[in-house]
Amino acid sequence: MTGLYVHIPFCRAKCGYCDFASAPGTPGEIDAFLDALSAEASRAPRRAFDTLYIGGGTPSILSPEQLKRLFCVIETLSGPVHALAESTFEANPESMDAGKAAFIKRSGINRVSVGLQAADDGLLKRLGRVATSGDFRRAYGDLRAAGFDNINADLMCGLPGQTVKGFINSLSWLLGLKPEHVSFYALEVHEGTPFAAAGVKEEPDGAADMYEAGASALKAAGLDRYEISNFALPGRQSLHNLNYWDQGEYLGLGPAAASYLDGERRANTSSTPEYIKAALAGESIPLQYREKLTGRAREGEKIMLALRKTSGIELPDDIFIESKEAIDRLLKAGLIEKSGRFIRIKEDRLYVANAVFREFV
Repeated sequence: MTGLYVHIPFCRAKCGYCDFASAPGTPGEIDAFLDALSAEASRAPRRAFDTLYIGGGTPSILSPEQLKRLFCVIETLSGPVHALAESTFEANPESMDAGKAAFIKRSGINRVSVGLQAADDGLLKRLGRVATSGDFRRAYGDLRAAGFDNINADLMCGLPGQTVKGFINSLSWLLGLKPEHVSFYALEVHEGTPFAAAGVKEEPDGAADMYEAGASALKAAGLDRYEISNFALPGRQSLHNLNYWDQGEYLGLGPAAASYLDGERRANTSSTPEYIKAALAGESIPLQYREKLTGRAREGEKIMLALRKTSGIELPDDIFIESKEAIDRLLKAGLIEKSGRFIRIKEDRLYVANAVFREFV
């Protein structure tokens, strides 16, 4: 399976926790970006793509005319979007409306991921979110009316001032809308974000309690955990993200977009002006990094990615033997379970998965 990722580096306003390559953009800047994206796509490697993910930033911030241009660029690489096994479009509630919902549905998108983060409007304001829970409900209704039957919602936990009860209230509110997929993440405060500048601290203990309570509530609602932070109804797992965790190939377009092709990982510059300038000049896009994974490094990454999934991984004989001491330590610590050469992280220990990953990379 091969995925195509397209990064839209614009948003209405920067959230306090966000460390993605995104910033507010004027219509002229967005148009220049679309010109650059077209130029990059014209020189991109050709592949037969199975999945598409349009992320950001906030793709739904694009105007209807800009969305038309975006899909024209994408189809020069992917062919008709409706023919792909899965095509996901990220949206924020304040910039998604009935017209855009209908347009992306007609364009072949069959899955939408909407940022909720919390159903508490006071908490959303502290996060720097533009949308309210009411905006989310309206956008969600517009997507359902347009015919979408595969919607993901993002939630966060471990937020400043958030309690376990408050998190479960947000989750219960969301589950009342019956989404097919839910992703939830603990707050991470990264250098360079507004939260870091304001001295906001992570609360890992509280987040762990929310993770455990949230996982139980989602399971009770019929959404099975298939990855550390992702829960889905049967048959609604994200194919695009599963390809990442299976160490499959993918091509990324746009600022900060990562690619993994022919065993090489690389990521474009995160600077949108630098990206636009290079692409429009017909030059190679500047890279943040470029590395060729071989041998033990490639195998270690494969194990780490696979262990994100609740299904785990069956290790080859040589790697299993080589990793015996690490596996024994993890078993003794109660972090994993093993059957023959098959290992996986215990579901109630997924929150501390990094302790497992360190043994293999």
